[in-house]
Amino acid sequence: MLGICLSPKHTKLRSILFPTAGIGANSDPFLKACMLMCKQLRFLDLSDSTHKTLPLSIGKLKHLKYLSLENNRNIKRLPDCVCNLLMLEMLILSGCTELETLPKGLRKLISLQHLEITTKQHVLPEDEIANLSSLQTLRIEFSNNLESLFGGIKLLALKVLCVSNCKNLKSLPLDIEHIPALETLLVDNCDILELELSEGHKGQNTKMRLKILTIIYLPQLVTLPHWLQGSVNTLQYLSISSCNNRVALPQWLSTMNCLKTICITGCPNIMFLPNDIHRLNTLERLEIDGYPELLRESQQEVGESSCTHNTIDEPDEVEEVVEELE
Repeated sequence: MLGICLSPKHTKLRSILFPTAGIGANSDPFLKACMLMCKQLRFLDLSDSTHKTLPLSIGKLKHLKYLSLENNRNIKRLPDCVCNLLMLEMLILSGCTELETLPKGLRKLISLQHLEITTKQHVLPEDEIANLSSLQTLRIEFSNNLESLFGGIKLLALKVLCVSNCKNLKSLPLDIEHIPALETLLVDNCDILELELSEGHKGQNTKMRLKILTIIYLPQLVTLPHWLQGSVNTLQYLSISSCNNRVALPQWLSTMNCLKTICITGCPNIMFLPNDIHRLNTLERLEIDGYPELLRESQQEVGESSCTHNTIDEPDEVEEVVEELE
């Protein structure tokens, strides 16, 4: 950061970022100067930075819409004044592996649409998150102390939920009453998570409107969750990858009225497909990677449909969601 200085001509800056991957901001005096002088900032990307805290003056960036601290492995706390950024639309805290707690007052971020979290907390401040009325995308990763999520809170605008690398996460209750707009669910590398609802949540209205479901490395998975049947008229894309348990695909999978793509990769113990899979009239792509017996069975079941059995490219909308986790 040596050699960089701000002058009065920089006071109208709208964006500050550090484009070299893996090398972010490391000068506290420079960052403080940015906060004090560049009051018109809209975009502040401090990814890969080494700051241990942020200046309190960040709360005065009233026009800020984007703030990223992705992969900052030094920061333990954010000043609560971050929650004064009422215009903020994207807050990215993924990869902040030392972050002990989220700032108090998240409920004030009424414009927030996209939130990514890595935290050492055992419980998220769900009462705060529930008040994020504009939140459409929520990503939670590498939060190994978390044991449960969404104990009945409502996120009425949420469309995309990605949960990955949460080693101790046990439950993820989902239902249309609390997350009515959810369209995309990606669950990846959660060692003890069971997607099937526990006894305490089985009475909920689980009729969802999912369009995309991607499951990656869930050791506890033995079948698709029963609540997925609630998306019978909406689910378009289903991907199951790297699940080593003996997974049985349920017969009701063939009742999905809009399913266009099924991808099965790295799942050696899925030995058969539903008997009535040929009834999936909307199926356009069937990808089965590396298991010739299952592939031959699928060819016999699907028959002369237009379905493709070879390795295929993922639809663009799915590819974008999956790439975010990589």
